[in-house]
Amino acid sequence: MEENEEIQNVPDESKEDRFKRLAEQRVASTLDKIRLIGNLATSQYSYSSDQVAKIFGALKEAIADVEDKFHRTLERKKGKFHL
Repeated sequence: MEENEEIQNVPDESKEDRFKRLAEQRVASTLDKIRLIGNLATSQYSYSSDQVAKIFGALKEAIADVEDKFHRTLERKKGKFHL
């Protein structure tokens, strides 16, 4: 996936359609990267339990941060005043 491909504006694209398009691209790319991390779990490499724990700690923290960001944004939208 090229960066330019991701940020190109599509004429008459709704915010929801843009979200779906970008989310699909970014999640697919992230899942590919996670699979690459999994490729490190072979006998070709030497690693310790501590190193594995640090990798998964960092991944879990990043996921938690992103999830919190989505929930905070949704909560802000709920709290808006409407007439």
